[in-house]
Amino acid sequence: MVTDTRTFLTRVGDAYVPTASAIGPWGPATVSGLVIAGLVGHGAERAAGDDDFIGTRLTVDMVRMAVMGELRVEAEILREGRRLRMVDVTITQDGRNVAHGRGIFARRAENPPGTVWAPEVVMPPPPAPERTPAFGPKPYFGPEARPARDFEAWRDTANAKYVWYDCDASLVAGEPMSPFVRAAAVADVGNPLTNWGSDGLQFVNSDVTLLLSRLPEGTMLGMAARDRQEADGVAVGSAVMFDASGAVGLATVTALASQVPMVPRHHP
Repeated sequence: MVTDTRTFLTRVGDAYVPTASAIGPWGPATVSGLVIAGLVGHGAERAAGDDDFIGTRLTVDMVRMAVMGELRVEAEILREGRRLRMVDVTITQDGRNVAHGRGIFARRAENPPGTVWAPEVVMPPPPAPERTPAFGPKPYFGPEARPARDFEAWRDTANAKYVWYDCDASLVAGEPMSPFVRAAAVADVGNPLTNWGSDGLQFVNSDVTLLLSRLPEGTMLGMAARDRQEADGVAVGSAVMFDASGAVGLATVTALASQVPMVPRHHP
């Protein structure tokens, strides 16, 4: 098994095999939702993306928990239009569906004239590289706060959470991660960002939706928690996604109450 911490998957024939870095937080045999969301984005972009069409929406339904083992991706173009392309993506493991997604790709065009109201979201600046690990999450607890490397701080419920995630990695060994795939992967961070509470992460997300107004630049992507509701064991949350230049889109998650909270002892 590949142990490069900057590679999540390797190709073996027509399959994708998770590396040790793809192990998820819910158990040593699970695959991270970040990897699954990224792989759905990877499959969608390979089928429908190009220099003229950019990914504007990706929905990922987590059908069941993926485990360490071969994953296969199938993509089908549902619509091939002048301005829009729609693609369906299915990820299977041992003949069973583990995730299903749909991507929308739009042809680039000029913005129309005029102004439209938009809310201002204050995001903490990206952390200095020399002060934090080169890869992974850098969480904040308020727009003026310093990054906290200890997950104990995630129990703070007094302030909205913010995170910069340095995704300087390859989803698939030997292939650079595209901006769309990087955004798809980091969108899954919306679950801990909006659902981590005083007793740890007690919700596992059943889906994630990414909405992009433009493709992000660079490897460092930020997320600012904006909204959350909870009732009857179901939680929904939303976050604004950033790159170093500003907001690029939104991520939303629906999550179900977990019988076993995820409480890591320290930052990875």
